Amino acid sequence: MSRARVLLILALAAFLGWLSWLGYAVYEARYAPGRSPVLSRAQLAAANYLIVAEVAVAADGLPAPSAKVAEVLKGGGVAAGDSIEVLNLPAAKPPGPGEFPGPGTYLLPLVREGQAGPFRVAGRPRSPGYEPTTAERPPIYVWNDDTKAQLKGLGLLP
Repeated sequence: MSRARVLLILALAAFLGWLSWLGYAVYEARYAPGRSPVLSRAQLAAANYLIVAEVAVAADGLPAPSAKVAEVLKGGGVAAGDSIEVLNLPAAKPPGPGEFPGPGTYLLPLVREGQAGPFRVAGRPRSPGYEPTTAERPPIYVWNDDTKAQLKGLGLLP
């Protein structure tokens, strides 16, 4: 076997190993069970309120429009223990494949018009050159250690 052929085989093996590693890294970062999705910085920046709330499920399997506040991370006028109405909460779900996972504690990035206006889950801001082709399902995030660590990394949680 010539030297050029051996080098080609080694380069091909290195290339296939690199592609395998990238595939594994994408799987671990996005699809591995128990992993939280990456928080949308643009959505968190657009939100006037960051609220940790208990979200219940309505009869249709979607989130109920009312939620009980467990903790307020950003914003005022709302306290722990309050019950709030979020207009588009039934349309929201955690990012990733699948449907709404069920009742639990979620981080809700919210916007509000004025002091007494209704709450809405903040959507992702529009990006130049991108027009969504499906109806928006604004993301909410499961409240767990990964979510807390990401918020600490962004300086939004002490």
